Amino acid sequence: MALSRQDNSLTTGRANQKQRTRRALVDAAFRLGRDGRPLSMPEVAEEALVSPATAYRYFPNMRVLMLEVATREAQPKIDDLLAVLPEDPEERIDALVTVVTGFQFDNEALWRAVLSAILERWLAQIDVPERERVPIRGSHRLESVEVALAPLADTMPPDQHRRLVMATMLVCGVEAMVSARDACGLDRAEAVDVMRWAARALQRAAVQESRGAPDAEVPETLGR
Repeated sequence: MALSRQDNSLTTGRANQKQRTRRALVDAAFRLGRDGRPLSMPEVAEEALVSPATAYRYFPNMRVLMLEVATREAQPKIDDLLAVLPEDPEERIDALVTVVTGFQFDNEALWRAVLSAILERWLAQIDVPERERVPIRGSHRLESVEVALAPLADTMPPDQHRRLVMATMLVCGVEAMVSARDACGLDRAEAVDVMRWAARALQRAAVQESRGAPDAEVPETLGR
């Protein structure tokens, strides 16, 4: 039997309410996560003005919620950038690293909480055979680096291009940010300069290698 117009309205209304509740929980976790302290689902539920039971219906644990916070925060910014990347390969990767480091340093405590959730998800599966494990994170950053480096795909062997993509992943993102801050002791400005420099240096080295040059030229200075 077809739904009446009123029934359709009720169904749509319930769907919209669910979306609003989900968004309220994600927004609440974002606000609280910026303080850099450990969060609990009851805290987030209180901030979102819903019951803990309702919160758990949407997110089974804080790991899942924090990973959605990361996706909600990062994806629109990266998608907007990918739509307007310059043509020059080196400028493309520099623009991507600059944007990624920018929004992560703007909310460093939040992104450290996201990294903690990622590590907790890995630890929760430590006794699960690797082939059966659930991926601990999304692939959006990897796909973004692939898009930024796509113009070089026709200029070097596939395995070399893949290696460049993977190497670039090591110098941008939350893991690189934490390494720059904690292991290297850099302030924000120098950390961003180093990550941008590293991404450009990797690209120049890969291009030189693909051309058969004995030595790759690297960027002369930081903070270009």
